[in-house]
Amino acid sequence: MTRPALKPRYRLVFGLSADPVHAGHIEMVARSAGRLIERGYNLAEVLLVPVYRRNPVGARKGRLPETYPHRYEMCRLAAQEVAARLQRDSVKVLVSSIEAELARDNDRPNYTAETLTALRAGSPPDAGLIFLISSELVSGPDPQFGHWYRPGKILALATLAICPRPGYLPNNGFLQAFVAMGADVIVLSNITPPDISATELREELRGGVPPLARGHRGGGPLSSPGSWGP
Repeated sequence: MTRPALKPRYRLVFGLSADPVHAGHIEMVARSAGRLIERGYNLAEVLLVPVYRRNPVGARKGRLPETYPHRYEMCRLAAQEVAARLQRDSVKVLVSSIEAELARDNDRPNYTAETLTALRAGSPPDAGLIFLISSELVSGPDPQFGHWYRPGKILALATLAICPRPGYLPNNGFLQAFVAMGADVIVLSNITPPDISATELREELRGGVPPLARGHRGGGPLSSPGSWGP
């Protein structure tokens, strides 16, 4: 389902609510970046992109704009952890505020197609984008990714890299339909990041479990002063 790298260098983009950031995010990004490098993709940059306003904004996600500074700080800490795991001086691991810049002054949610358009415009001509997602988003008979805003545009802007998540097998027929239209899709193999739910972590935090009770290396969230509460 994959083709050889088409660009001399790449930016690996991972978008997340960061609500909270946890070891599963860190391991997913670090292991996926390592596997892409093994496959011959010259990664110049890994970019963590915390969402400013999620689409759709549900009851549990309505506070994302007001918690953005704390979530951004956790992504900054996570970037340091990813860099430590990669141990490659040639790969910069950074955090981008692009989604805050795109959504802060209006009432619209963030759309990945628009984020990647902005990142593409700000990238050197010889640098390609790789957009990393979990296999959860492309699994099942009616994958969530198919309901995103302009998925075809996303795949025109970036190579899609899919990291396995236990219990969520990619829908190969769904992915092959995009490949038939010219998309570049990479299904990463032999990667098993921790199966951690941010929803469960939020419930534990609201229930009074200390942020480092499980230790972020073992599954708990990264801590940021004043970040979490009911």
